[in-house]
Amino acid sequence: MLSRRRMLGLAVTQRSVTAVEVATAKGAAKVLRAAQFVFPEEAGFEEPDRLGRALREFLHEGGFSASRCVIGMEAARLTAREKRLPPGSGNAVAQILSVAVEREFASDRKELVFDYASGAGEDGTPSVLLMAAPRRHVDRLVAMAEGAGLTVSAVTSSTMALADSANGMLLAERLVLHVFQGGVELAARSRGGPLMVWRLSVSPPAEPEGGRPAAETWLDELAHELRRILYMQVGDSAAGRPRELLVWNETGPEREVWDALAERLGVPVQLCASDEWRGSAEGGAPPRGGQYSAAAAMAVAGLKGHRPPVDFLHSRLAPSRQLALRRKVAWGIGAAAVVLLAGALFVVDLIQTQRDVADLEARKAENAPSLAEASDLVAKAAFARAWHRRQPRLLECLRELTLTFPADGGIWTTSLSIQEDLRGVVAGKATGESMVLKVLDTLKANPRFCEVKPLYLREAGRGGREVAFAMSFRFIGTDGT
Repeated sequence: MLSRRRMLGLAVTQRSVTAVEVATAKGAAKVLRAAQFVFPEEAGFEEPDRLGRALREFLHEGGFSASRCVIGMEAARLTAREKRLPPGSGNAVAQILSVAVEREFASDRKELVFDYASGAGEDGTPSVLLMAAPRRHVDRLVAMAEGAGLTVSAVTSSTMALADSANGMLLAERLVLHVFQGGVELAARSRGGPLMVWRLSVSPPAEPEGGRPAAETWLDELAHELRRILYMQVGDSAAGRPRELLVWNETGPEREVWDALAERLGVPVQLCASDEWRGSAEGGAPPRGGQYSAAAAMAVAGLKGHRPPVDFLHSRLAPSRQLALRRKVAWGIGAAAVVLLAGALFVVDLIQTQRDVADLEARKAENAPSLAEASDLVAKAAFARAWHRRQPRLLECLRELTLTFPADGGIWTTSLSIQEDLRGVVAGKATGESMVLKVLDTLKANPRFCEVKPLYLREAGRGGREVAFAMSFRFIGTDGT
């Protein structure tokens, strides 16, 4: 009975597992034990049973007694896409996303596990965060836990679970930065739910190098990454709205570095710590700040019976076996009915059908000259329609798009795609980010364009000054249609 009141959170990285055991004490969750399991050199995800036995021995030696666990994955192994939903989707969300998965992941759908987190866009429209995880990796994580004698309650994203644990904190729109050993991840969340999760291309600072503190060098890289994500994700639509960056610092710089980051970003930064450490006695001295925070957040949510934002073990997009069986039965009954009905009507309909076919063939031969004349007229009309006065809207779009780019150079296009509804994507390169932002602002200010959005802005190559960019738009012309 005691183990049923305890839950284990396992935050899994490439070569380690952070384990936190949580129990209920006087109606509140309290962390009992926390430790980090580093993979033996001879064991890895390729041998989950062997890794599970090593984890089981580690937990036993550390005094962990929980039999249930929630497993968290790194964002580096996940694929996330925001999906806007049509109004009134209601209970049809799973069906809509299943169609999207069929269309966008047709080639590797069997290799992935999908789930989604409900939310709302900045304009209040319903949206979801569609996420995919490698099916093989999920199976290996479950096999590792079972090898350690654990029952897996859920498999989710560590950083998303951490962001979800701050559901009632502060502002409606917030960013959650998770700094842990070997990686940095960022999650965007609103009151409606998760918006996106990223794995940043920076690592926690190491020892000082070359006389300059490594923390300051790391801070420069982190500020650049966050500024780029803030611009690409938020854009101008949320300008002036309050935001806050919540930092869960499991390992890394101290308070002074985060104060400097707040000054560079112009965004308030708050260091977070888990309340569940308070009053902990069995686990020894509680760790500092947000150490073990992701694993603790998953354990607390699992102990309270809360479903994580995404659960790849109990996906809402997984096909239901019972539903599939019902569909097969229904299809079988329908097919049998069709066969019986066709057999009953076949004899009666056969003679009439033969007579109709003969009559149609005779009429076709009689009207052959008229059909040839009509086909010629249709071909001429289609040719003339191409020269209708409203047809050159594509040329008008190309002209306005060309005038947007400065004549003195510094930025150029490498590809341009325009669809029939005059939605387009332009990609290119520039000598600096300022050139791209200038073109983007000019395009937004042009009343003949709408829905202008940046798609990406990144360095074109290592060691170079050029940047690559892409932006999407819709041309509405002078009449606004």
